[in-house]
Amino acid sequence: MEYRIERRMNNILRNDKLPDPQHICEVLEDELKPLIESYIELNSDIKVRFRKEKNKNSTFWIEFSAERIKPYGYIKP
Repeated sequence: MEYRIERRMNNILRNDKLPDPQHICEVLEDELKPLIESYIELNSDIKVRFRKEKNKNSTFWIEFSAERIKPYGYIKP
């Protein structure tokens, strides 16, 4: 019984150290939006999605719909 509890606690502690990919997606959306809006007029919010690969790497996709690309040299007021 003690061994199982110890093993479970070790698993919990190890997993807690790993960042939550969904939270990372939310942070990326907030961080990327001002940058993207400097170059592109958005039609919708930015969506960041991820997929965990077998080799423990993750693939992220950034999706958004653009009304138009802003002219070169445009600075957002």
